[in-house]
Amino acid sequence: HPQAHENACCAPRCLLLEFFDMRFRSFLTTQSHDPNYRMIFYLFILGIIAVVCYTTFINRVKGLPPGPPPLPLIGNFHLFDVDMDNKFVEWKKKYGRVFTIWIPYPVVVISDHDLLQEHIVKDGDKFSDRINPKIMMDLIVGGEYGLVFNDNSIWKEQRRFALHALRDVGFNNATVQNTAIDYSHEIVSRWKQQGANKQPIDLTMGIMVGVANLIWQQTFGRTLPYDDPLLEQVKDYAKDFVVAFSHPAVLALELFPSIIHFDKILGSPIKKFLDINNFFLAQIEKELETVKRNMNEDEESECFADAFMREMKRRERKGEDPGSFTHIQLVTACYDLWTAGFETTVTTLRFALHYMINNPEIQRKAQREIDENVGKRSIQMEDQKSLHYCNAIIQEVQRLANIVTMNFTRMVNTPVTIDGYHIPAGTGLIPEFNIIHMNEKEFERPDFFCPERHINEKGEFEKDPRITPFSLGKRSCLGEGLARMELFLYFTSFIQHLSFSPISKVPPALNTQITFTRSPGNFEVLVQSRD
Repeated sequence: HPQAHENACCAPRCLLLEFFDMRFRSFLTTQSHDPNYRMIFYLFILGIIAVVCYTTFINRVKGLPPGPPPLPLIGNFHLFDVDMDNKFVEWKKKYGRVFTIWIPYPVVVISDHDLLQEHIVKDGDKFSDRINPKIMMDLIVGGEYGLVFNDNSIWKEQRRFALHALRDVGFNNATVQNTAIDYSHEIVSRWKQQGANKQPIDLTMGIMVGVANLIWQQTFGRTLPYDDPLLEQVKDYAKDFVVAFSHPAVLALELFPSIIHFDKILGSPIKKFLDINNFFLAQIEKELETVKRNMNEDEESECFADAFMREMKRRERKGEDPGSFTHIQLVTACYDLWTAGFETTVTTLRFALHYMINNPEIQRKAQREIDENVGKRSIQMEDQKSLHYCNAIIQEVQRLANIVTMNFTRMVNTPVTIDGYHIPAGTGLIPEFNIIHMNEKEFERPDFFCPERHINEKGEFEKDPRITPFSLGKRSCLGEGLARMELFLYFTSFIQHLSFSPISKVPPALNTQITFTRSPGNFEVLVQSRD
C-alpha cells in the first residue's frame, strides 16, 4: 500500500531524528556544564551549518554556466573594474558566450547575439522580470514604483499604459518634430554667436537644452526657454547624479543597508545622492501641480502626466479601484522617463560630435550627403530614408560608444535552458550588448570608427540587429522612438549648418569618463557656419 510504503520509508528517518533528539536532551541535562562537551557540541552545530550552507550553495549553482569563483558575501565584486567592458570580454574568452558572475547572488551573462535573439526576443515573457534594488527604491521614492526597476503586479499594466499614452500624446508626431527643429535652430544660432572670432566653445549645454526640452514636453506638456535658470541647474545636477549613483557606497546599499550609518565617515556620498534625487523629485512635483491646474478634460491629453491624471480621475468617478494609478506611481514614472532618456541621449550626441572632430573626412562626407538631398531647408524625419551615411554614423556611434556600461539585471521567472545550461527560476540575467559590439568576430576592427560598415553594396544604410543601444525584449527602452528622433534631427541639423573642428592641430582625446554610463571627457571645439 502506498501509505504503508511511505511510513516504512519514513521510519529510519524518524528513528534517526529521535536518536539525535535523545542525545541533545542528554547533553543538556548531563553534560551542559563540561566545557569540553560544550566545545564539541558547538563544533558539531557549526559543522552541520557549514554542510547545509555548502549543500545549498552546490544545489544553487548546479547547472549554471561557469564563471569567476566568488568570495563569501561579496561575490565577484573584488574583480570588478572601472571599465567593465574589458572585464566582460576577458570572462567571455575564458568561460564562453554564457557565464555566471556573482553580485553576490548568481547572475547569468549572455554575450552572444544569436542567444539573445533566441531567448530574450523570441521567448521574452520568461525574461521580463527584474531583480529590483528594493532598498534603493525605498530611499529614492519610498517603494517599488515606476517603469524601470519595479517588478511586481503593476509593471505590465503601467508599461502598457505608458506606451499608449506616449503614443497618443504625440510620440514621434509633427509637434515633437517641430519642437526639435526649432530648438536645433536656436542651438545652432547660439553656437554661432559663442564661436564667433574662432572662440572655443563647449557644446554640452546646447545639447542638454535640446534633449531636456523634448523630454519635458512629452512628460509635462511644456518646454523651457533656453536661458531658464532651471536648465542650468538640471545640467549640473544631471552630471552629479550619474557620479553619485555610481559611488561604491551607494551601490553597496542594496547588499549592506547599514552602510548608511557610516555615510559621514565616507564623505557623505549617500546624502549627496539623496539631495540630488530630492531636487529632481521636487521639480517633478512642481510640474505636476502645473499640469493639474491646466488640465482640461474636454481636450485631448497633451503629455504623459496629463494622461495619467485623467486615468486616475476616470477610475475615481466610476468608483473603481485605483490599482496602480496612484500619485507616487505618477511621480516615479515621470522620474524614470526623465532620468532614463536624458543622460544617454545627451552623451550619444556628444560622442557623435567628438567623432566628427576627430574624423573630418567623415564629417564632410555627411555634409555633402545633406547638401545633395536636403539643401538648406530644415531636415525632417522623412529625410531619414535618403540620408544613408548620416544614419550609418549614428549607428556606428551607438556601437562604439557603448554608453551604458552594464545593462540592468533581469530575472528568469521560469526554469529555462540556455546554451545547454539549466537556469532555475529566480536567477538573475544580464543581456550584455557591449561585448557583442566590440567582438572581432562580429565587427572587423571593432575599436575603429567606421560608418561604412553599415552601408551595403547599393550604398544604402542597413540597420544592424546586433547593435542594441535600447536593449531587447519586454524590457526594452520605452523612449526609443523619441531618442532616435532626437539623435537624427539634432545631429543632422548641427552638421548641416556648422562645421566642427579641434582648437589645435591635435584633435582632443576622448578621455572617457566611466561611471554608470560612459561619456567623453570635457572638450571644446571651433565652429564655423556653413550657411
